[in-house]
Amino acid sequence: MALLLDSGVVYAYYDADDRWHETVRVLLDGESGPLVVPAVVIPEVDHLLGVRIGHAAQLAMYEDLTAGVYLTVDLEAERYARILELNRRYADLMLGFVDAAVAALSEQLGLERLATTDRRHFPAIAGDVQLDLVPDPPT
Repeated sequence: MALLLDSGVVYAYYDADDRWHETVRVLLDGESGPLVVPAVVIPEVDHLLGVRIGHAAQLAMYEDLTAGVYLTVDLEAERYARILELNRRYADLMLGFVDAAVAALSEQLGLERLATTDRRHFPAIAGDVQLDLVPDPPT
C-alpha cells in the first residue's frame, strides 16, 4: 500500500539529530509499497536540509529522488481550488499552501495514509480529508 509523505517526515529521515528520525527511519525502511512525495514538498525539504544540515544532506535526498526511492507526484490543476477551499475553511490554523496541497493530493490519489510529523494541522483536518496519520509521535 502506498504511503504519502509530508515534509517533516522526509526531513526527519535525513536528519539524524531530529527527534522523529528513528521513528521515521523505521517506518519508511519497513514500507513495502511506494513512498509518495508530493512535488511541492521537495523544495521545502531541500531548503530545510540546506539551512539546518548542509549540502551533503541535500545531495543525499537528490540521490534518493534520482534512484527512485520516492515516487514524486504533482497536483492536477483542478486541485488548486481545493487548496484554496481548505485554507479558507481552516483560516484559524494558517494551514498554508504545502499542507493544503498534501491534503488535496491525498484526495486526488485516494491515499488516506499520511506519514507526517505535523500534529497541529493534519489532525485538525483529518476528518474532512480522511487522513490516517502515521507514525505515532516518538516518546
